[in-house]
Amino acid sequence: MVPIIFGPLRTRETPRQSRAVTRVHVILNAAAALLAENRLQDLTTTAIATRAEVPVSSIYRYFPTLDDVLLELYSQTANELRAKLFASLDDVHAHTTWRDRLRAVLDVQRSYLARHPYYRPLLLHFATKRGPLAIEDDDHDDLVRFLCNRWESGADGFQGGDPVVVAKTTIQISLAMEDLVAAQADRRSSRPYSQELTKVLEHYLAQYLSD
Repeated sequence: MVPIIFGPLRTRETPRQSRAVTRVHVILNAAAALLAENRLQDLTTTAIATRAEVPVSSIYRYFPTLDDVLLELYSQTANELRAKLFASLDDVHAHTTWRDRLRAVLDVQRSYLARHPYYRPLLLHFATKRGPLAIEDDDHDDLVRFLCNRWESGADGFQGGDPVVVAKTTIQISLAMEDLVAAQADRRSSRPYSQELTKVLEHYLAQYLSD
C-alpha cells in the first residue's frame, strides 16, 4: 500500500519534534495497511508495532488504547474525504448542474472507498458509535453549513423549503446509505446500493432544487 500523507493529529496534540511526528505517521500507516488486509477484530497494538517496526511502548506513548489509533486514523481519513467532497461540490465549472455535482460527489465517495480499503472497516466501526444524532457531529457540521450557505443564497435554484432542514436531511440520508455501502463485501456488491443512494438523493433534492 502506498504510504499515506497525514496532516496534524486531529484527536490529540501533535508532537513537536519531527521525529515523533514521523513515528506517529508510521504507526498510522501500519494500522491502515493491516486493516486493508485483515479484519478489524484481529487488529492489535502488537501487530501494528510489528508492522511499523517500532516498540509497542511507542504506540502507547501517543495512543493510550487501540481505539485511539483507530479514531485518529478515521478522523484523518474522513477529513481528507470531506476535502475532496467540498472540492467536487464547489467545482461549478466542471459540473454545471446540481445533478452533475451530486453524481460527481458520489463518484468521489465510491472511488475513495475503493482506493482506501482500510476506510471501510473504520467507517463501520465508528458508525456503531455515532448513534442517532450523527448529523450533529462536528465532522458533518461543515458539510451542512456549506450546503445551507449555498441554498440560502438561492444557489442550485433552491426554493420551497428550509435550507437547514434540507441540508441536514441530505447529509443524514448520505450517512445512512454510506454505512450500507460500506457494509458490503466488495465494490461489486456495493454498487447497487451506491446506485440507490443516487436515486434517493436525486429524488429528494429535486423537490427543492432546479437546474
